[in-house]
Amino acid sequence: MNRLTQICGYGNDILVRVIARSLPALEAMCAEISREAGRVGLVINPDKTIYMRFAASPSRRSLRGATINGVTYEGVAEFICVGTLISNDNNVEKEIQRRILAGSRTYFAAISLFRSRLLSRATKIILYKTLIRPVVLCGAEAWTLTKKEEQAVIIFERKIFRRIYGAKYENGEWKSRTNREIEAMSKGGNIIKLIKGQRMSWLGHLERMEEDRMPKKIFAQQMEGPKEGEDPGKDGKRK
Repeated sequence: MNRLTQICGYGNDILVRVIARSLPALEAMCAEISREAGRVGLVINPDKTIYMRFAASPSRRSLRGATINGVTYEGVAEFICVGTLISNDNNVEKEIQRRILAGSRTYFAAISLFRSRLLSRATKIILYKTLIRPVVLCGAEAWTLTKKEEQAVIIFERKIFRRIYGAKYENGEWKSRTNREIEAMSKGGNIIKLIKGQRMSWLGHLERMEEDRMPKKIFAQQMEGPKEGEDPGKDGKRK
């Protein structure tokens, strides 16, 4: 199979991600996949197959579909693959917002536990770190965070901690806890430090990979511009 073809098998489905630099190359790979799949009785489902075009310039990120080997596939700007949002502008901010929203939903699904007076603060912190944090941090090893995105993630965590610890009574009035107090009470570092730690762990895992593994090839790949005489406008990539 072509080195730019990735295949993930599931119980009753096969997920294939095909990446190509040009439409003719994409057609050739799809034809090969269709031919090999036919040998074992599998067919490509056009209703579950989409086409995405990546480009640095917004004007070249066309949402037009593509006709490949006689079949027309829908063109999209983004899609969810294995739980992660992939967009044609490679913007991770959308995925981070999705994760924060998913974390909020998880929190409110378990709101009775966090409001319970029978559970200690320490127990509620454990619940947060085991039930909610993993939802927010799914795929965070690959995030490239800006200051704005870091702030959005850490604000989410501080809101949860403030609800767990509650306000403090000081000088005859109730006051909200400061960020510094929240950091001191939560212990073990904030969520941004955890993300950076996960990224370092993933880097170590990546360095130890075999040279023929796709993540290692992508990591070691040298970025190049269009070759002489090549039309950059024909580049296309597809799920």
